[in-house]
Amino acid sequence: MTGVLLINMGSPLSKKEMREFLFNMFTDKAILPFPKIPQTLLALMISSFRNSGSWKKYQQIGGSKLKASMNVICNQLQSEIGKDYLVTAAYSYSKPSIREGIEHFKKQGITHIKVITMYPHSAFSTTGSVISDLSKVQKKHDELSITELGTYGDHPDFIDYWVDNIRKSIQKSEFNSPTLVFSAHSIPQYNVDEGDTYVEEIKTSAQLISGKLGLNYRVGFQSKIGRIKWVDPDTKELLKEMKAENIDEIMLVPISFVTENLETAYDQGIEIIPYAKNELNIQNISRVEIPNSHPLLISMLKKLITEK
Repeated sequence: MTGVLLINMGSPLSKKEMREFLFNMFTDKAILPFPKIPQTLLALMISSFRNSGSWKKYQQIGGSKLKASMNVICNQLQSEIGKDYLVTAAYSYSKPSIREGIEHFKKQGITHIKVITMYPHSAFSTTGSVISDLSKVQKKHDELSITELGTYGDHPDFIDYWVDNIRKSIQKSEFNSPTLVFSAHSIPQYNVDEGDTYVEEIKTSAQLISGKLGLNYRVGFQSKIGRIKWVDPDTKELLKEMKAENIDEIMLVPISFVTENLETAYDQGIEIIPYAKNELNIQNISRVEIPNSHPLLISMLKKLITEK
């Protein structure tokens, strides 16, 4: 039997878990590349000061949408892929951890493990972090064969997955021919300068999806933190430019995710969309809501597992 581990960032289910989630995130060197002691102290400060505000945001979106979606995806993939595989989920910053996910397989005598992240595009701070964690586990368990299957932002099923989601959203919004704004979570500019391919991978996905739909598009970046230089253009600034160009139908696409989370449901749904409507007077703007699962997503995951 082969173990299949689907890895995502994770999300808290309580205010206590919110603090733990933030601490785990900001002690990850892929997020904050600082020496251990100052990084730990900074993570303690961030997790303390941001705990209440971040938990209120989760309450506003109805709790953890990410874990609910992951449960559905795991169950559907398990049903589709059959008894020769055991599918489970693990998370970088909440429980069960990546180490716990691997040990779950080991306890059941499974030594061959395939890993897929829920990040369609590679980035030092996401896929890089996962690969680092897997490497640490592999060093402790050399009897295990752990294979990370890579990203899939240009996979035909991934492109068709977004084409279908966008078409349904356009129909629901009753738009005629909206301009697509592919809004991805931003990353520090210094990561790009050091060779991170995330931005180019996002742009490739956007081009392939918009080309198949025959719609104009832009690419923007959101959810920046702190005062360092982040990748541009900022999604809100991009919307300002589009308003000045009299673009009157806009569909926001959360291209860097396959599960709803705080960055999609809150940052896009509660911050960016109301900002566009109330401050820029862009009334015909909507966002694509990510379904809990999708047949094309399951099809793609199955192909990645069985063909590699």
